[in-house]
Amino acid sequence: MTSTGQPALADPPDPFKQQCKKAAEALAKSDILLVVTGAGFSADSGLAVYGDLAKVKAYKERNLEYCDVCQPQWVESNPELFYGFWGQCFNDYRKTKPHKGYDIIARWRDDKKKAGGGELDRNIQACVKKKMEEQRSFFVSEETRVNTPYDVEDGPAGAFHVFTSNCDAHFYDQFKASEIHDCHGNIELWQCSSRSCDSGIWRAPIQHEFLVDTRTMLAPQSTNGDEADLVEEDETLGRKSDESSVPHIGQTKGIGKREDLLQNMPPPTDEIGWRQDEGSNWPKCGHCDSLARPAIFMFGDFGWKYDVSQSKRWDLWIETVIELCEDLEVCIMEIGCGLNVPTCRNTSEQMVEDLIMRGAGVKLVRINPDFPSAPEYSVAAEHIISIKSRGLRAMEEINEFYCSRDINESDQL
Repeated sequence: MTSTGQPALADPPDPFKQQCKKAAEALAKSDILLVVTGAGFSADSGLAVYGDLAKVKAYKERNLEYCDVCQPQWVESNPELFYGFWGQCFNDYRKTKPHKGYDIIARWRDDKKKAGGGELDRNIQACVKKKMEEQRSFFVSEETRVNTPYDVEDGPAGAFHVFTSNCDAHFYDQFKASEIHDCHGNIELWQCSSRSCDSGIWRAPIQHEFLVDTRTMLAPQSTNGDEADLVEEDETLGRKSDESSVPHIGQTKGIGKREDLLQNMPPPTDEIGWRQDEGSNWPKCGHCDSLARPAIFMFGDFGWKYDVSQSKRWDLWIETVIELCEDLEVCIMEIGCGLNVPTCRNTSEQMVEDLIMRGAGVKLVRINPDFPSAPEYSVAAEHIISIKSRGLRAMEEINEFYCSRDINESDQL
């Protein structure tokens, strides 16, 4: 009661909490979970997003934006600049600990795989495996083998999958390689820069680190002598003078050490692809001696080589889910996917349309601080749960609702 004797008005509902609760209900109700992540998902680990990655003095002085520096042409025209950018990205990703959201997703994954005694999970795996066996000639062909950086032996994905444009490869610390599709590649996979070389893609050595001057954002060719000493000194000074800035290349805001580095990424199939001459800071192709480059899809890139086997496994998983989805519930949890490179958003929306046409129940949970909705003309607009938020904040809130009630075998809240 108020001082005037009138009943007190209840606090208005919190739209953020309301949407997170709806997302938790959709997650708990679902039989299959697809997690789709973009640059905003990595931001919660303290890594830079597209808009801030290249916002450093060295690039401003050269009048370079992210879309300018993230191009393969620099490996030939300016290797110091090329390896300065990609080498520092490599170092940043290797040293930054994945955020707590990965643990949350792992819990959701485990629930989906175990639901109903794991019957649906095993059924999807069996169907994908059968399709792979029917297309065995593709998987064992020379072209496929060359462009398969490692062999996945833990079986195909079941009731859970990840589709990501994040190039940091952080999912491999906690998730099986069979559950991950890197739609643009990742920093751990490299290829020859020469388009005339018929080699494939290979893993970077687990102990590797690039030498980069974070003041000039250049990577010297040699790791020996006075030049290397000067770079190390400049790196230390640069970090001390830039503590208050937002994350950008060479200046991450992560907390903690990456303790489970790539524990689920299998060993390389090509052990001679990556070559590092003694004292050299620039890796080379072990097949033709040309400079190496990340197997990441860049701007203006006509020479990118991708993991062909992984891409085929993803296609077969999608095909299987669509075939089996009638009367099933699917939750697509899309986190931090913006409009700069809309691959992930387009994939989510297309998946919604395909599932609806097959008679599935589907909800797209779109978590984004700037663009949480779908276009009005999109079929997905009627099936979306929009959450205007950073990824980790929303995930923690969703998980709190999800865990606050007992989940029965059919995953109902």
